[in-house]
Amino acid sequence: MHMMVSKPEQWVKPMAVAGANQYTFHLEATENPGALIKDIRENGMKVGLAIKPGTSVEYLAPWANQIDMALVMTVEPGFGGQKFMEDMMPKVHWLRTQFPSLDIEVDGGVGPDTVHKCAEPFGRSLSSRALEVRNFSKIGN
Repeated sequence: MHMMVSKPEQWVKPMAVAGANQYTFHLEATENPGALIKDIRENGMKVGLAIKPGTSVEYLAPWANQIDMALVMTVEPGFGGQKFMEDMMPKVHWLRTQFPSLDIEVDGGVGPDTVHKCAEPFGRSLSSRALEVRNFSKIGN
């Protein structure tokens, strides 16, 4: 579950009860990320931590060893149809360099024309929360 909510703490238990196996929240949406990470784990879920385009990737670093996945938003959250923000890819590079075993995902504006820009910094694999593929032949081999 990628929770784009202002108070992610209030949704942990309901999402766990509903059967979610991972809970991803926006770092900017909480005042106490450590307590929220602990609560998510205590409710039996993996932890994902998302950052918006305007948030420095270094702000995520203190939590990187406590989470299962980092999500770099490549659009501003909450508005569909936005163009991929290529200038977010250095954040992915930095995370991959600093935390080589951390799962990293990108979200927003990823499609046949932008997927190649995403794939390189991942090295071993690419995961996108919002990959829009309408014509696989454009992606290549």
